This record gives sequence, C-alpha cells and structure tokens, in this order.
Amino acid sequence: MGPLLAYLRATGHDPAPLVERFGLPANAASLPEVSLPLATLHAFLDAAEALSGDAFLGLHVAQRVPRGTYGLVEYIARASPTVRDTFRALARYMALLEPAWHASFQGADDGSGTFAYGIPGEPLAYGRHASEYGLALFVHVGRQLTERPWNPRAVAFAHPAPADVRPLVEHFGVTPAFGGGLNALTLDAASLDMPVLGADPVLLSVLERAAGTPPPASAPPPGPSVPDFVQRVREAIRAFLQEGAPQVGDVAKGLHVSLRTLQRRLTEHGTSFQDEVDTVRRELAFQYLKDPHLGVSEVAFLLGYAELSTFDRAFKRWTGMTPRVWREGSEG
Repeated sequence: MGPLLAYLRATGHDPAPLVERFGLPANAASLPEVSLPLATLHAFLDAAEALSGDAFLGLHVAQRVPRGTYGLVEYIARASPTVRDTFRALARYMALLEPAWHASFQGADDGSGTFAYGIPGEPLAYGRHASEYGLALFVHVGRQLTERPWNPRAVAFAHPAPADVRPLVEHFGVTPAFGGGLNALTLDAASLDMPVLGADPVLLSVLERAAGTPPPASAPPPGPSVPDFVQRVREAIRAFLQEGAPQVGDVAKGLHVSLRTLQRRLTEHGTSFQDEVDTVRRELAFQYLKDPHLGVSEVAFLLGYAELSTFDRAFKRWTGMTPRVWREGSEG
C-alpha cells in the first residue's frame, strides 16, 4: 500500500480521498501492512487506476519501489548468493508477507526454474494491478541485484490479458501468457545461476534464523515457578512453531515420551497441550508485536497460524482486542 500511495502523490494525485473512501488508516502510507478484504482490494486498485489515469499502475509502481520496503523477506533475498537462491528464498518466506499466498519454486532438468504463487480458490489472486506489480517487482529487483539486464524465459499472469500488453512486453522482454489462475516467472539456467552482487552468506544465515526460528521467550512474570516438564513442553512447542501449528504427537516424539505420557503428565500439572500452545503463542505474540519492523501477518506466520484471521481471533480471546489495536495502544 505504501509504494502505491507514494506513487500517486509523486505523479500529482492526492490519495487522501481514496484513503478515506475505503476506510484506510490515515497513516496507511507508513504502515508495514494494510489488510483489506479481497473484493475491497480489487475495488481500491480499480479506483486508484481511475484516479491516476494509469492503465499500468501496478507495473509503474513496481519500477519505483524503494529498497527495504519488504523488510526481512527482502533482505533475505538480497543476501542470497544467486538468483536461483533468491527465488528459492522467496518461495519459502513469502508467507511472512501474506499468509494467503502459496508460493513455490520448481527446477527443471535443463537447469531452468519456475517461481509461481497464487491464492487457493482465488483464480484472479489479488487482481490485475497487484499481480502485474508482483512479477514486475521480482524482475526489476532481480536486475538490480545482478546489475545485468536479464529477461525471464516466460511470464504468466492469473488475470485475463489487458487490451494493450506492450508496456508489459517492454518490461519483461517477452510476451506474457494470461488467464492461467497463477502468477509465474520461468528463468533459464544462465539467469538463475547469475551471482547476486553484494550477497552476504553470514548475514543470510542470521536473517534466516530470525525468519525461521522464534526468539527465546521473555522471562516469565513473577509467580509460581513452571514445573520442569511443562517448561520442556513449552520449549518444544516454541521450536515447532517455525513449521506451523505444533502437533502433540511431534512434541511427544521430540521429548522422547509417548503421546499418552505427555498428556497424562500435563494433566497432573493442571494443564493441557492446547493450553501450553496458547501460552507460548500469547507470550511470543506480545514480544513480536513490540517490534515495529514486523507486520501483523508476519507475526501470525511466526506463531504458526495458517491464516491471519485465526490469529486475530486468538489474540482477541486473550486480550479483548485485535493485534493491531493492541499494538497501537502499546506504542502510545
């Protein structure tokens, strides 16, 4: 949202009426993320096109996105050694930006590879402008990373073809395919194996640990000490969060006890596996939300929630408010 609103202002169009019309926060341009229902987002982007008179709004915004806009995920991509590694990282970590995305990178026998993403059950994904923005941005930044004017072998968009595709052909260097229900870039082996200038394997290792492993829990508040066994369960749950919602069987196996023993011992301590999952997620949620560099969607991902709405409901159950409202109050 930030790059789009900045582009409108830079091209002489005041986005304030648009922000007000769609009920966006007044400071939407500076927020790490702004969530809108899919239908509302489509309508917002159509309205932004009408305001700007730019039929290739997504493409043109992508060509002007400032470095650092996408935080941790972007810096992981920039620290990766090759273009191939960059797309593999994007496939792994894109859900940090938006949990609804399902991304993949598939290599072929000839060394080429295809990076693809979409939203299950939504053949148009986020709509034409958002899709053109996404693929144009990946290629634009990829050329910056290598300082070479490479072109993808093929480009495919989820949405139907616009009346004029020439601006897209000029940007990608190839005529895209349209209407496939998925956004995809295919690169040949030579392009994928190009080195990323400024790659930093030490920094990459640090960033990947930050993205994939929750930080240590904060010190517990004063009160009764946590039994050793319960503490071990919590540590195991924390470790499994990087892979999604922790499963009781996996935690039992990690602790080298039977499922039945795990449940019995938790019951003896007056708790349950789900209670402990909730406790760990709640502690980490407060910790993550205090970090202004993490969007709420990123926090949901790090806590193992498949959908942002599920995290919203859990946080409201814990505190009586949504994560965004709590964050705004804690910042005040």
